[in-house]
Amino acid sequence: MPLMPVITAWMIDLAIDGGPERMMWLSIYAGILVGLWALNIPAHTLYFSQLSHITRSIGRDLRVRICRQLQTLSLLFHYRTSVGKLHSKAIRDLEIIEQAPFLIFDVMLNFMISVTIAFIAIWLTAPAALLFFLIAVPISAVIRFGFYRILNKRVEQLRSSIETMSGSLNEMLKMIPVTRSHGLEQDAIDRIEPQIEHVYTYGRRFDVTRALFGSSTFATMNILQVLFLAGSIYACFNGYITVGAVVMFNSFFLILSAQLASAMNTLPQIIQARESLHSISEILAAPETEQNSGKNPFGPVKGAFELKDVTFRYPGTDVEALSGISLSVDPGEAIAFVGDSGAGKSTMLSLLLGLILPDSGRVLIDGYDIREMDLRTFRKQVGVVSQDVLMFSGSVYDNVVFGSAEVDEQAVWQALEQAGAAQFVSQLPDGLNTQLGDQGVRLSGGQQQRLSIARAIIRDPQVLILDEATSALDQETEAYVQESLNQIMQNRTTFIVSHRPSAIQNADRVIHLESGRITDAKENHCVLGH
Repeated sequence: MPLMPVITAWMIDLAIDGGPERMMWLSIYAGILVGLWALNIPAHTLYFSQLSHITRSIGRDLRVRICRQLQTLSLLFHYRTSVGKLHSKAIRDLEIIEQAPFLIFDVMLNFMISVTIAFIAIWLTAPAALLFFLIAVPISAVIRFGFYRILNKRVEQLRSSIETMSGSLNEMLKMIPVTRSHGLEQDAIDRIEPQIEHVYTYGRRFDVTRALFGSSTFATMNILQVLFLAGSIYACFNGYITVGAVVMFNSFFLILSAQLASAMNTLPQIIQARESLHSISEILAAPETEQNSGKNPFGPVKGAFELKDVTFRYPGTDVEALSGISLSVDPGEAIAFVGDSGAGKSTMLSLLLGLILPDSGRVLIDGYDIREMDLRTFRKQVGVVSQDVLMFSGSVYDNVVFGSAEVDEQAVWQALEQAGAAQFVSQLPDGLNTQLGDQGVRLSGGQQQRLSIARAIIRDPQVLILDEATSALDQETEAYVQESLNQIMQNRTTFIVSHRPSAIQNADRVIHLESGRITDAKENHCVLGH
């Protein structure tokens, strides 16, 4: 409490020369101190309540903005940025930023209040003593600037090493089934251990630098306090100030030096917060966002597609993933894309979904250029089944109806039946309400893929995209599911990528891709690019 030194000095002076009314003034001073300390409880609680509201609101708003931004960033951004790094930015960096206002407001506010009261009290008592207080300011500034650059470097190294380790750790966890299956546990450990060592090294360097900075500040302030105390006592010897003033000056210097040291010691945390803010700005300010707001929405999609001399190249490469592609697809047609790995099949599907945009040429859906349309309204009418099945830790029902309006159980069971999944779901402990665990861990790969097919069926889409949709199924189940898919494909525009002949045998046309170009097409209905 900043007023404590002033009132304490008055009380001490009463003991030396307080006059006949000193008991009355002693009671008044003691009452003021007791009242101020009692008032500290509600005042401090209210202050931290408001400060908590500010800081937590910052954290909440940033988390919401990051989640929204991640949903609008293009797949190209996600392809080049590991999930582990994004996780580190959204969790660790945000925690650091969230704590920064506590440090700044709490420490700095107390420091400013203490400085104001101390300067007024000292100015009224002995103005010359202010000069000694002012000595601490340039000294602390020299210490701050001496450590600023090196602290900044240490923080940047530590953040970067943590992000790299987080990305590798996430990759290691995903690869555990592969490493265990091939006896490569030590190889996986050997890959991540150097990155863990980097985190240790840079973290220790940062801690040592921060400790040196803190101890330098602490020692300097205490040396100044000893000199100031000696000077105050010397002034008292010569009758310039009272004993109470000595106590007051010394108390103020102790408070101010402690506050100044605290303010200086927030520097490493503030640098961390600044670096973390720079880190999350890599998400918030990323330019590769898909702009849909304000664009015209799609009505009911008919399923007509036209590609006009389309070329696409992934950033950072010199090779065109697609080159000179021209293709017309009528509503209800089934088109199969075949070719070797790297031929451009998956890129073609991403292009048809509007997940990537062509570098040149045009992609039209029902006659509308996808650059001018709200693609979210198109994708709501698309069913996608890929070989990379994604399940979340909800129930079977939740996973099947994900992204669809409320669906009754009868419709879910019908979709499961068409996908060849009804039998195994009925044998689960709680049927549709069975919890699947993290990423559907309680199901086999084939079971997950059948649920993925049911998820696409229940949307009743006008456009189907089947990317190796039956790759995880055995021959018997594949035959059953493929028959169901053939029925579902009727009157729906369908794009198929598969290495299995059975999956493409009912396609109206088979488009052969090679090095990003169309080299052949059955039933000469498309215009080939050259």
